Amino acid sequence: MTRIGSQGYAAAYAYAGATNTQTGTAAQQQAKAAEAARTGASSVSVTLSAEAQAALAGKADGRDLATVVSDARKSLDALLSAAKATSALKDGKATIDISGLDRRALYAIASNQGGKFPIEEQVVASLQLKAGQDAALAGPAADARVTGDYAGLYKAALTRHEAAGTEEKATLKWQNEKAALVEGLRQSTAKPGAAPTGIADDPVAAYVKANGGVVSNPRSRDIDDVVADVRVALDRQYSLATGEGMATGPDAGKIDFTRFDDRSLSAIALNKGGQFSEHEAKEAAGEIRSRNREGVSSYWKAAQQSGDGSTFGRTLVSQYVSMSAEEREAVGWTPALYEKMVATQNLSAKLSSMFGPDGSIKTGMSLLDYL
Repeated sequence: MTRIGSQGYAAAYAYAGATNTQTGTAAQQQAKAAEAARTGASSVSVTLSAEAQAALAGKADGRDLATVVSDARKSLDALLSAAKATSALKDGKATIDISGLDRRALYAIASNQGGKFPIEEQVVASLQLKAGQDAALAGPAADARVTGDYAGLYKAALTRHEAAGTEEKATLKWQNEKAALVEGLRQSTAKPGAAPTGIADDPVAAYVKANGGVVSNPRSRDIDDVVADVRVALDRQYSLATGEGMATGPDAGKIDFTRFDDRSLSAIALNKGGQFSEHEAKEAAGEIRSRNREGVSSYWKAAQQSGDGSTFGRTLVSQYVSMSAEEREAVGWTPALYEKMVATQNLSAKLSSMFGPDGSIKTGMSLLDYL
């Protein structure tokens, strides 16, 4: 957004309207006009959105990749030292705040550029990138729910997407998502008020699905408050159900969980407060596990398409860290499983670093020596 001070317009008007009939000499009039113009110019202010600032910063970043990696490594070392931590994660929680790092640095860490960043740092950086995207889409998504302006939502997503650095833009994932966003903008412009459909790799659709449920702010609120809202939402859904075989009460029938987020589903499945029927808990447990299986399968397929198998393990660890305690318990993802995933991923990265692009061992050490 740009704000131009009114003095700038006044100065131009004063200069254009000056004539010899006005009081004072022509030189004095010109001097006054020049001073007004100078003062007016100094009142011009420009305010850019965070995404526009990020895009400009990305274009102005002339560093080579080696410098980006080196700077990111130094920043992380400083943050770890200040936090008196030896790892960016502890018990599945971040030990450092990396929100101050720029997007290019975050991507370098998340994708382990140069092999300089362990899995814990990759995960924290990946989640920070996602947090940045979520923040960019939150406002436009809220507007879209009220006004149906999905075109504005896709424009915001494209602006965020284009702010990526050189390395990120070179990936197949970025290119696929760019194509999806362009198609989403086309559909939403052609049919105002209707959400685009049938688009593969659409990050906006994924965001709306994860954050547009019937329960308000399920990830940030106390679980007891979430449970209360879920109970109300289910009862209302039963009262409106008309389809054949659909549940009209808590004890029988198919329950439509389409608009329930994973934490809300987990609360039903666990049913720790006894707010839900046995049927509801069983149906929710089946749904949350089905979603989990589909998610893991999609992570695997994406890793195969990218040509980088390490992304699968990194995505799984990132998923664990981003889950609430209720979600982890509902799908059986335990701290022991988390530790095993991290250890496996670190071993995989260590083994991969032994070999050059042609498959030759980089050092004269044997495999056992290296490990």
